[in-house]
Order: sequence, then C-alpha cells, then structure tokens
Amino acid sequence: MSLHRVACPTAQGSRAAARWFRRSSDAVGTGVGQSRPVSHLKRAPGPETQTFGGGGFARRTRRGVGTIAPSAATEVDTDALIASYLDEKQLKQVRTFAATLLERNKHMNLTGALTVDEVLTRHVADSLALIPAIESALGEERSSGSEAKEPNITLLDVGSGAGFPGMALAIARPSWNVTLLDTLQKRTTFLADAAIECGVSNVTTLWSRAEDAGSVGSEHREAYDLVTARAVAELRVLCELCVPMVRVGGAFLAAKNSVNSAREELAAAAAAVTVLGGEPFRTEEVRSVGPDGRLRTAVILSLIHISEPTRQEAISYAVFCLK
Repeated sequence: MSLHRVACPTAQGSRAAARWFRRSSDAVGTGVGQSRPVSHLKRAPGPETQTFGGGGFARRTRRGVGTIAPSAATEVDTDALIASYLDEKQLKQVRTFAATLLERNKHMNLTGALTVDEVLTRHVADSLALIPAIESALGEERSSGSEAKEPNITLLDVGSGAGFPGMALAIARPSWNVTLLDTLQKRTTFLADAAIECGVSNVTTLWSRAEDAGSVGSEHREAYDLVTARAVAELRVLCELCVPMVRVGGAFLAAKNSVNSAREELAAAAAAVTVLGGEPFRTEEVRSVGPDGRLRTAVILSLIHISEPTRQEAISYAVFCLK
C-alpha cells in the first residue's frame, strides 16, 4: 500500500517543495543531534552513539571519534517488546484489532500480513518501539500520567493507513488522545469501526489531506503535542506538511529506517526545519529492525517559538511552490 498521496498529492508539487527547501539551505544551518543506545536487543558489537551534522557520521569511543564500520544485523525480541508495553487486556485489544484488520483486508489493500501474529510482529511491535522516543521528545514527566488523569498528550498520526502506529499507541497508552488521519474515507471508516470493535475510546479519525488539516484557519493547525508519520514520504516533504499541526513546544516524529539509509533525507530536510520553526533534528534508534537489518530510527523535530508572520511567510511560500 502506498500512502504517498497523503503527504505529496502530486509529483510536481513534491519537486517544487524540494526546490524551495534546497534554496533555504543556503541561508539556514544544518545539524542533527545525538541518538542514544537502546536496550533489550541482541546486537553485534558496534557504535552505540551517533551524531549527524556537517561532518557526517562518527562513532564515539573512549579514545575519541572514529568512522563507523558496517554493523552486523540486529535482532529484536518482538514478543518481549510487546509484553513490556501491553497488559493482558491491551494484548487482547491488539489481537482483536489485528483480526479485524485481516478480515477487512480481504476487501481493501491495508497490509501484506497474513496472520494475527504477523501483524503483531510486523506492525504492532514496530509501532510500540516508538514509545521511548515519543516520551523522550515530549518529556517523560508529561507522558507518565495514569489513566485516571486527563489525557496528557494529543497525538496526530498522519497517513495512518491500516492504523499504525496510531492505533497501537492508543491501545498501549489509554491516557493519550490519538487522531488517525488518512486521505481515503474507507480507511478512516475502517479505523473508526475497528476502534469500537476493540473497545478503544481514545481514538478519533480524520478524513483529510495533511495539507488541508494544517492550513491556516483549520482547527488542527498547531493543535497537537505530537505529530507522527510512518512510511509516508520523504522527510523534507513531511516537515512541510506535518509541522504546521504541531503546537509550539510540541514535536514531530518521523519513523525511518537506519540512520545510514536516511542520511540524505536528513541532510536535505535539516535546513528547512529552522525556517518552519523547529530545532535541528535529533535521531534516536528504536527497538525495531528495518529491511536493511539495522535498527530503525526515530527522527525527532521539536517545535520552538517563532513569530507567526515569519512562520506564515515560510508556509505561504511553500504552498505557492506546490501550485
């Protein structure tokens, strides 16, 4: 299934936005912060901390900084990962959602998974692995509230598709208010029905294009603590579409493959984020393995204060380029 339409309605628009972002790189500095090691992994010896910036990639050791050698394939115990986030009730909800997804998949193109266990391994575990990065991005004190309290995070999942990571996050964190956005009404209808079937009450669906939801005057503009996107589009396009829906002080998180594979995307997008009101990217490895056999990466952008006229000028110019 391709969700390219959610973040990039036309190839021509994508190229125009890319040109604008490249031009902005002449005036804005680049830089991506430092990632941190993960736990509960079976991993060959190798670099645990990486930085990304003007000098490229490096490995920190007690002797200083050296180049990265190709690391061996990493393995993650997905059963243990799921068990660390879901209690018995939540696991039942997830399995109910997976079964509902597979049943609807007979009539819609939602997933390539064929069994409930495959949905859990390929999609649920991959989604839950983002939780530490999300809590780190927003501050653990904000995201550690109990179910008895009012929801302390509003999360928008752009291009939710089959419901990942949004639905899995909503089940694992009942105190979060999660909105699932997709361009196809039949997908949002499915997700709304599935939430009812699973007994998940903290999910709302939104049938819209991301650029419409984030437009000036929309109730969704600057409305969310966190906006996520998984396997949707190139990072610089995602920034232009998703950042307008992040409140000042919130964050945007894009799930990507390994840092190495995302290197060009990070470099291309790093310049524009400051124009859009964000701090330099930082990357954090998560407990999920990508198709290249390496740990996936959460790319995090924290939105700092910027005057609305300046931000609006940047957004308006990007929209003009998309026409």
